[in-house]
Amino acid sequence: MEVSTQGRNLTVAVVGGLALGTALAFVSVDGVPLTYLLLQFNGLVLKGWAWQLVTSIIVAPPTWSGVLDVGFNAMALVWLDGFFTLAYSKNQYYAVFLLTGIAGNVVSLANGPRAASFGASGGIFGLLAGVISFDVVTSRKPDFTLIAWFVAVFLVSSFLFASVDWLAHLGGALVGLGLGCVIGARRRGDEPGSQ
Repeated sequence: MEVSTQGRNLTVAVVGGLALGTALAFVSVDGVPLTYLLLQFNGLVLKGWAWQLVTSIIVAPPTWSGVLDVGFNAMALVWLDGFFTLAYSKNQYYAVFLLTGIAGNVVSLANGPRAASFGASGGIFGLLAGVISFDVVTSRKPDFTLIAWFVAVFLVSSFLFASVDWLAHLGGALVGLGLGCVIGARRRGDEPGSQ
């Protein structure tokens, strides 16, 4: 299976985020491991620690949940890369991932000030939802099989385990749908005879 440069880079970043989280767990400030300053703690984000909305997309803690999350996200990036490269240019791929990951984390704030989260799945769901809307806009008809598959993946991935932040998945997917429409409309407008 061939993986694009951007798919490979994001996969390395996600796996590297676990390595970084593990290394930073050995460095503490006032008894708090540095890893925990980079994960999303909603109460801290609401007090102005906004960088956690970005850093928590990549940095993962050295826990079983961190390892599982990174494993599933890395597999998803590699497995879904072919879909992503059909819809996105290299820069769009990175931009959609980052913007939808942040959007997912912002929506995740609705979990309340005591909630904590981390992971790239909001960005991955954003990329995937963007492919769905891109396909609808460029082909001018919905692919109901693709939509049903997406809904099934979303439901299983979001609700199979209680610890999964389904709001991050939802936020990323909703913004991804919008971005996919914009990218698809631009691509369709660039086609010869489209005007």
